[in-house]
Amino acid sequence: MLSDFIRTNSFAIVAGYKQGEIIAALGSIAYRDRLIEIFFPKMNPFETDQKITFHLDNRTGVEEFDSNLKVYRVSVKARVAAKKGRTLLVEPVEYEMKYSNKIIDRLVLPGYAFPADNRKEIRLEEAVLTAGIIPNDTEKENKLGVLITKAVERPHTTVMAFLSSIHDDIFIISHTDSFKSKNINRDDHCVFTIDHRSNYIFEKAIDWNYTLIKGRLRTVSRSNPAFGAIQQQFIEKNPWEYAFFTDPKIEMYHIQPLEIMCPEKLT
Repeated sequence: MLSDFIRTNSFAIVAGYKQGEIIAALGSIAYRDRLIEIFFPKMNPFETDQKITFHLDNRTGVEEFDSNLKVYRVSVKARVAAKKGRTLLVEPVEYEMKYSNKIIDRLVLPGYAFPADNRKEIRLEEAVLTAGIIPNDTEKENKLGVLITKAVERPHTTVMAFLSSIHDDIFIISHTDSFKSKNINRDDHCVFTIDHRSNYIFEKAIDWNYTLIKGRLRTVSRSNPAFGAIQQQFIEKNPWEYAFFTDPKIEMYHIQPLEIMCPEKLT
């Protein structure tokens, strides 16, 4: 059960679709038997019966990471059972809880099946870069964010190491065979969530200091003139990621920011 690994009052990064576009907001969770209650401190943009995904992990107060990523983390596919003001009651329908590189718990409700993805692949544009970036030093100690990509029925969420610039550019890396990379190569729209749970206990982080960046994904190929410099800056911020760059199937992506999303605009 989710409650065995993620405690009540943990952050939930919730995502769904509205008119085909990703909408997302940050809430906190409480367990209600087989349902989960999600409370949003600002606006609640979701609706009853909507298909959503919410991301949970236990990295509040965790400042150090390594290649084993020893935190509990899970992307939960769910259905909104009820909405009341800024609160949702949601029913999980599928998830795989991970710790390090292992799946330690899973759920698939009877009758649920993964939807077929018949979307055509697209060719991502190459990022227009000539040199390294000016890193956002306020995020230097904030190692992980959550990437939201477009999948069939519901968005997909993944915890990711990242590098950010003072202009809100985000750089991430991913294996070409991963589910998120397959999504990226079918739709280049995404949302990236940066929060500060690693720096605060929950009682302080409840101030909801977080950013949702809506953007378009661009590839940063190894032949890109900026690749080497950005790779070095990425590793300086996230040293445990060094080994991943030796894998030829690792790709670097640039999230070109389009908008800083405000929950108040989603209703």
